[in-house]
Order: sequence, then C-alpha cells, then structure tokens
Amino acid sequence: MQAKAIVGGKLVSFRLSPELARAHRVNAGRTMTDAAAVACVERKRRSLALRRAKPYLESRP
Repeated sequence: MQAKAIVGGKLVSFRLSPELARAHRVNAGRTMTDAAAVACVERKRRSLALRRAKPYLESRP
C-alpha cells in the first residue's frame, strides 16, 4: 500500500509495511471525538511528565 505524508512542506510518497497497511484498513473510517483526542494527548503528556519527574520525586524524603 502506498501512503503519502507531508514532510518539511513537501509531499512524500512511501510504501507501508503489510502490518501497517492491515492496521490502516482495520481503522478506516474511525475518527476520534474532540474530547477523546484531547484526553489522549493529555494522558501522554502526563505520562511523560511523570517519567521525567520520577528521579527527582524518588530522591525526596
């Protein structure tokens, strides 16, 4: 399966692996609601913030 993406302002075409092409077909037509998208981004942001703060938090009494 050929895919296209904008990279550095240019349209780049590339071939997807069979696994990614299958996942793309399975997820076709699915969209996230605005609330779900915000929740997903916030969950990832919190996870990263906690990972970065872990050494500091563990060193505190």
